[in-house]
Amino acid sequence: MANVVAIIPAYNEEKALADVIDRTLEHVDEVIVVDDGSSDKTSEVAIGAGARVIKHSVNLGKGEALKSGFKAIGNDSIIITIDGDGQHNPSEIPDLVRPIIEDGADLVNGSRYMNGPEENTPAYRRVGQKVLDIATNISAGTKVTDSQSGFRAFSPKSKNVFRFKDTGFGIESEMLVDAAEAGLKIVEVPITVRYDLDGSTKDPITHGVGVLFNIAKDKVLRTFKR
Repeated sequence: MANVVAIIPAYNEEKALADVIDRTLEHVDEVIVVDDGSSDKTSEVAIGAGARVIKHSVNLGKGEALKSGFKAIGNDSIIITIDGDGQHNPSEIPDLVRPIIEDGADLVNGSRYMNGPEENTPAYRRVGQKVLDIATNISAGTKVTDSQSGFRAFSPKSKNVFRFKDTGFGIESEMLVDAAEAGLKIVEVPITVRYDLDGSTKDPITHGVGVLFNIAKDKVLRTFKR
């Protein structure tokens, strides 16, 4: 089996990070935490929990954090991306890796909504996410049910197809677009999520509007380049 490396983009995640790393290491060979300019003890906590740390001196955004993480990994590894706030369940990592090993998938998207509405998702979040799902699917030509998921697996083949142009949270949609345009095999698997541990630093409305704008702008630019 290929080496499996998890990337955790982290910005002020000292509270939940050690537990996330500990549980993730049960299912991967290495954890890389990209400390994106945190002002708390994110780096110290990550090192203490056994992760390799890449540290940005200032906050550059999730897209830049993922870019740094991907650059630090060799071309023969399966890559997992998972958030550091405790919302994702690391025990589901094998479910994300399995389609790559068994079915030749290139990007496995962990979906909260694959089997219908997720009862713990606040209604205002789901409405906004549904809009972003539609916009992403139109732009990418995909049919994903959770375009904003940060819990994903990537095959070694997929590693170098991503532009990492969007520095912020719009990176989730952009990566789906890039994978689709590269002809990669995209599949989804169901995942669970916890919102009682929500330590998100992003305002849902600002986030949604910003991502929607970036999806539209990127679609226009790609259309004119063809």
